[in-house]
Amino acid sequence: MSEEIKKIKVNGVTLAYREIGRGDKYLISTQTFFLTDCHMALLGREPYDYHVFLIYMRGYGESDHIFDSRPHDYTKIWGEDVIAFAQAMGIESFYYSGVSHGNWAGWYIAFHRPELLRGFFCCDGIAQFRRDEEQGVKAMQHDEEEIEELVGNRGKLEKMAWMEQWPTNNPQRLARREKNHLEHLEILASRRKEEFLVKNSSMTACEAQTEEEFYERLSQIPVPVMIWNGVLDPLARVEDCLKIAKTIPGAHLLTYQHLGHGGADECPEIAARDCDRFFSDTKGRIL
Repeated sequence: MSEEIKKIKVNGVTLAYREIGRGDKYLISTQTFFLTDCHMALLGREPYDYHVFLIYMRGYGESDHIFDSRPHDYTKIWGEDVIAFAQAMGIESFYYSGVSHGNWAGWYIAFHRPELLRGFFCCDGIAQFRRDEEQGVKAMQHDEEEIEELVGNRGKLEKMAWMEQWPTNNPQRLARREKNHLEHLEILASRRKEEFLVKNSSMTACEAQTEEEFYERLSQIPVPVMIWNGVLDPLARVEDCLKIAKTIPGAHLLTYQHLGHGGADECPEIAARDCDRFFSDTKGRIL
């Protein structure tokens, strides 16, 4: 990704970001990393010409790091960072899109500050209610001893790097898989110990205490939302995507039978096209 990294101080921390494009058709995303030519970056270029800001989440990359390895509701923190970023940049409203974990801030803003969102294009990941959420997050994380062996160990990191294994003979998809895998491996190889120890304890983005409350909160979202997902995604299952899309007023659901959890990064040209079409349609949406 050729756009230079810039930095800004908001919410008491320094956030690193890349800026692509110009004008007032703003699109913001925040993630732990961005692959070259991800769909958000493509939207900042011709023929789409959005004014895109790609913010590296606090805790990662050149943004300020987090040295507290206890679980916290980072969904709220990352969402508030985006809100503060937009305010600091003089952006009154914006589109949001992310891939997988990059959707958490979008969900948080849709629940808590919906007036800021012109539209939310959610790729390969949804807000989810988990009764044993915190334990589940802990189980998915490595302990500090494991991290010591992991940091800088390319052999171990290669098994963690971006990878899709769904059947395809398409040479473009196969080439992109290899490219994404190698790029993500380099990103992981450059990470410091503390970057592997950030534990996010929330996937609901709205502090719901019960599943019923979670879906009630979803039913009150006034933002135009599209859920874009691969049918083969084992993490954001298509059944759960459908249930959420049925709950949010006016929501759209677009699924691709041949894609999995990394579909938007494997086929960013398709995601960018669909994202632009959806955002264009939101201008005259009818509920």
